[in-house]
Amino acid sequence: MMNFKYRLPSKFEKKASEMEEFANGATQITIRLQDGSEVSNVLLSDSTYIIAARGFKDLPFSIDEINDIFQSEDDKNPCQRGGWDYWDEWK
Repeated sequence: MMNFKYRLPSKFEKKASEMEEFANGATQITIRLQDGSEVSNVLLSDSTYIIAARGFKDLPFSIDEINDIFQSEDDKNPCQRGGWDYWDEWK
C-alpha cells in the first residue's frame, strides 16, 4: 500500500481526470502557482496525488499555492518518461 504525501486540491481532481495519461494512472502536468510562476513536469497518480516533479527531491511549493493545472504538449506526450524521484513510500 502507498502512503501519499501530497494530495491535489479536490477542486482540480475533475480537471486532472480529463487530462491525457502517458502511462496507466500517471499524468504529467504543469502547475501554475498563485504568483504566476509555473512548475512543469509534475507527475500525478490517479488524478489525485502529486508524486514527483522532475528535478526536485520534494514538493517545491505548498499545496495552497496552486492556482491552476494544465497540460503542455510535452506533458501530453513526454519525451522523457522515466527518471522520476518519487516522494512516497510503499508500506
